[in-house]
Amino acid sequence: MTATESSLPHAPSSTEPRLSKLAVFSMLLGVLGFLTILLLGIVPAVIALICGHVALIKIRHHRPPLRGRLAAYIGLFTGYATVLLTPLFAIAIAVAIPLVNSAHHQNQERNRLDHASELFRACETYARDHNDRYPKSWDQLEGRYVSRSDLERLLRPQHDTVWEIVRETAEELTRSGNGENAPEPAFLLVPHDRPVLRELEGSVIVIREVAPPDVERVVVAYDNGQTTMIANPNRQ
Repeated sequence: MTATESSLPHAPSSTEPRLSKLAVFSMLLGVLGFLTILLLGIVPAVIALICGHVALIKIRHHRPPLRGRLAAYIGLFTGYATVLLTPLFAIAIAVAIPLVNSAHHQNQERNRLDHASELFRACETYARDHNDRYPKSWDQLEGRYVSRSDLERLLRPQHDTVWEIVRETAEELTRSGNGENAPEPAFLLVPHDRPVLRELEGSVIVIREVAPPDVERVVVAYDNGQTTMIANPNRQ
């Protein structure tokens, strides 16, 4: 070989290293597991870890050499992240669900008490205009005393959990689309004599909430306008 020949650069190899399929598979599974971390993403993440480690070993020792080291590292990173974060997410969800349900339950109780108060005030206004008599049905309040939309809101049952609300909303849309009847009102008018005897004032129930047996307490409104909660008489 002459000096001129030795100074020339070597020609690039015509055969490019093959891409490791295991490395690509590890990357795809790792990303999939990370994106579905709340939906059993740990399963593809574990497979991604196995494929990633095996891929790195093969890349390191295979002859001719293989490509795909970066893909394998991505699969390992996302796989380990998913495996480490999954129990943390599970603990966070387990702690958050009772807190969310408790806050939702307290908010429901406040709304139910407020709805009973609004209905009582509307009934009292109606009674002043009708010789001290309450309406016989809620429909008699519609229009002058309570708008139709407000009456529907006040009489809508509120005993669902956070997760049941989504189902109830879907069922309500289905009912409205099929023209089915609306659910039973959440409150009933309790017939009583007016004016209430002085010795009975504050103890006569005029509005009572209707609730399924699994609800512990129901809202009642007394003749003096006080709203409170009592044991559900329908509870089994």
